[in-house]
Amino acid sequence: MIVPPLALILGALAGYVVRGHRRAVLVLALATPAFSLLAFAAQFVPGGAESCTSSISGVQTCNALPAVSGWSGPLPYTIAVALLLLALVPLVSFRLHDWRPAAASAVLQAVPQVVSFGGFLDWAPALLLTVAVAFALARRRSESFN
Repeated sequence: MIVPPLALILGALAGYVVRGHRRAVLVLALATPAFSLLAFAAQFVPGGAESCTSSISGVQTCNALPAVSGWSGPLPYTIAVALLLLALVPLVSFRLHDWRPAAASAVLQAVPQVVSFGGFLDWAPALLLTVAVAFALARRRSESFN
């Protein structure tokens, strides 16, 4: 599973690039819930799964299904809603000028992506942005926040 570590590395690099630029950090913090919402909406668009049927004559028909068609029980929906809520934490982190809430949110967002073996990879951009906000807000005490 290469995507979560890659999101962490790229998020850290992006955070260092925007460090000290208040508006850029705000844009990242605002984009995080938007990307998470897009990831949630993508679960309902056909293409995440496929259903095939075949007949005796050998004709096989396949249809694209939304990813949620493979979700059984309430757990995947609960995880998806939790990921949506965790994507709001970078805004809180920005408001508080503290990197720790965003860092905790990034850790919690990474857990379902790793444990589900890619079942929630659509949320990787939101994870990347959360890490970027955490790294952008983590600064030396002597630095000012412009």
